[in-house]
Amino acid sequence: MDLNKVKSVAIYPSIGIARVGNSPNEYFIGPTVPGVTAQDPDDFRDAQGRIKRQAAQFRIFGLDDKGNVLGELNESHGVAIDWKVDVANKKAAWYQFDIALDIPAAEGYYDVNGNAQNPRGLPTLCQKRNLYYDGSRKELMIEATARRISGKNTNQKGTGKGYIFEGQIGKKQTDVYLGEVRTDEEGRLLFLGGRGHSASFEDKPLTTFANNEGWHDDTSDGPVDASVSWGEGKNKVTMEATGAWVVVAPPNYAVGVQAFTTGYELLQDVQYRNGTHKPNKTSFYKNVYPTLQHLTQNQWVNAGVSREFGWGSAYEFDNEALLKKLNDKSEKNRPFRQTILECFRDPTYTEMQAEAWPPLYGDAVTFNMNSTDPRNWYAVTELQYLHLKNWALGDFDEDQPIQPKKWDDMSPEEQANGLTEAALEETLGGPFHPGCEFTWPMRNAIMFDDKDPWRIKRRKNVKDDFGVALDSSIALGEGGPLDGSSPGDITRWMAVPWQSDTSSCLSAYRAYAGEYLPTFWPARVPNDVLTEKDYETIQNPKTPKEKKIKAFSPSSRRKWLRGYIFTEDGQFIGGNSISERMKGVTKFTEEWYKIGIILKKPLKSDTDLFPKEVWVESGRSIDEDQKRGLLKSSQVESTKRPDWVDVNPRKLR
Repeated sequence: MDLNKVKSVAIYPSIGIARVGNSPNEYFIGPTVPGVTAQDPDDFRDAQGRIKRQAAQFRIFGLDDKGNVLGELNESHGVAIDWKVDVANKKAAWYQFDIALDIPAAEGYYDVNGNAQNPRGLPTLCQKRNLYYDGSRKELMIEATARRISGKNTNQKGTGKGYIFEGQIGKKQTDVYLGEVRTDEEGRLLFLGGRGHSASFEDKPLTTFANNEGWHDDTSDGPVDASVSWGEGKNKVTMEATGAWVVVAPPNYAVGVQAFTTGYELLQDVQYRNGTHKPNKTSFYKNVYPTLQHLTQNQWVNAGVSREFGWGSAYEFDNEALLKKLNDKSEKNRPFRQTILECFRDPTYTEMQAEAWPPLYGDAVTFNMNSTDPRNWYAVTELQYLHLKNWALGDFDEDQPIQPKKWDDMSPEEQANGLTEAALEETLGGPFHPGCEFTWPMRNAIMFDDKDPWRIKRRKNVKDDFGVALDSSIALGEGGPLDGSSPGDITRWMAVPWQSDTSSCLSAYRAYAGEYLPTFWPARVPNDVLTEKDYETIQNPKTPKEKKIKAFSPSSRRKWLRGYIFTEDGQFIGGNSISERMKGVTKFTEEWYKIGIILKKPLKSDTDLFPKEVWVESGRSIDEDQKRGLLKSSQVESTKRPDWVDVNPRKLR
C-alpha cells in the first residue's frame, strides 16, 4: 500500500463483540469473515472444561481522500499503533428494565379490544436500580482506568497490571475485574472481557430476571480509539483513527446458530428507516433466504421450531427441492410465495397474530391472556419484510447460494466492512426483553454517529442521572440517554446479573402453541437440544433404525437447562414454587460454565433418514448432580405448569 495515499484511518469492526468465559487465560477470536462462525479446536473450552473467553479483535484500515478503503495498516507495514480502551459497568446504578421504552406499550396500554388508551398519559416509569442505596450512586458504577497498549505481542499472558481493567462497587469497594487488552503479532488489538463472575455486594439473594438489587456482573462496554503514525522526523505522519466500540456479552451457547433477526440485520434496518440505507433490488439468497433459513437453523435449539421448520418438515428451508421453488419468480409460483409472506407478522403490527412467524415472544410480552398488544409477538424488521414482499410479488433476482469468501480473496473494503458484519451477525437483533448482547436502544438512529451510522455516537458530556424515574419521552428525547454514549452505556440497560436473565429465558410460558413455542432467543439461550448420547445413538451402525429415528425426533430433545430449572425428564424443579425456581437461577449463576455449548458436528449415518450435519449439546459437566439426587422427578412437587410462569415478567420472567 502507498502510505502517501492514506488520508485518514479507521478502526474495524465498528462494533466489536467480546464474551465472558471462566478459563483463566485461554481465549478464541470472535468471527472475522461474514458467514464464517468463530472457530476453536477445543470446542471453546480449556482442558478443565472451563469456557474460553471470546476476544474482540480490532484492526486499523487506511482510507483515501474520498473515503475509499485502501487496506489494513499494522506493524508489518512500519505503522505504529497506540491503542486506547475505556470500559465500565453501570448496571447497578442505572434504571430498571421493565419494558422497551420505544414501543406503544411503554407510553400507554392496550385494552382488551386492542385500543391504545392515553398513549401520552400513562407512560411506563422505570425507577432506579438500588433506589434506596445508602451511599453515592458513583459507588454503584464499576469504572476502570482507561488503558493504552502498543507494539507486537504485548501482554501475551494477560497478566500485565497496566493492561487490566478493574473497578470497585459498593460500600466495601469490592474489586471487579472487567478484562484486559493484548496485541497480536501484527499489533492488532485484542480485548478480552470479564470471567463471568457475578455476585452480590450486599449479600442479597437473586429475586428476579433483570433487576436484582445489590448485584453486579463483569460485562462492560466502551470506546476503542487509536493513534496511528509512520515515518520519521519531518516525514512523520500521525493520525487519530475513527473510533469503534466494544461490547462484552454472555457466552455464545449455540455457536453458528443465528437469530431470526441478527444484530447486523437490525442495524441495516435502522439505516433503512432513517433513510441512510437504500436497499438494492431484492436478491433471493442475499435478502430472502437468510430470513427463511434462520427459521430452519433454530431447529437445533427448540423442539417446536424443529417440528415446524426442521429436518423432514413441510417448511424445511434448507431442502433442495423447496429451495428451487422458493427461488422461482415465475407468475405461476406467485401464490406459493404469497402464502409464505402471509405467514410472517407485519412489522407495522396492525393486528394480533399469535400463530404467525417467527414463533417468538415480543418486546411487550406480559403473558397476560387478555392482552391484545400485537407486540406480545416478535416481527421481522421492516427491511426484512420489504424484501419478503418484493419476493412474493416476483420482484427479485433469482441467484445462486452465496459462499463465504476467504480473507485474502476479499477487497480491502470487503475486509473492513466484513469485520463489522461478522461480529454483528452472531448477535441478537430482537426481541428485546431485554436481550442478550444489547437491547432496544440499538434500534434507534439517535444512538449512532451522523457521519457513520455503523458507529456508536460518542457522548461529549457524561450523564448518568436522568431523574428519579425514566420514561419514554426522556429516554428517546434529544439530550437523553440514547443521544450519545460513554463507557458502560450500552450494557447498563441489560439484566443484572446476565445469568439470571439467561436462565429465565424459557419457552411456552403459556401454552399458546404447545409445550415448546413461543420462545425467547433460542439462538443464544437454547431450549431443547440434541444430546451427545442421542447423537452417538444415531451414528452407531448397530442401533436399530426405529431407535435412531426416536433419538433424532423433536420429542426426544432434552431441556438445555435441566439440572437448573428442569429435571432430567423435563419437569420443572419445585413445580409451583417460585423460591425453588430461583434456587435454579442461583445455581446457574454460580455454575453457568457447566452447561452444554451447542456445536455443529458431522453426522455419519448409514441411512438418508438424517441430515449430514447436526448441532449437538457438547461439553456439559453438571450431570454429576444427578448422582447427588438433585434432579429426580420424585422431587417435583407438581408436573403441571407452575404458577410462576404466569407472573408478570416485569417481576419475574
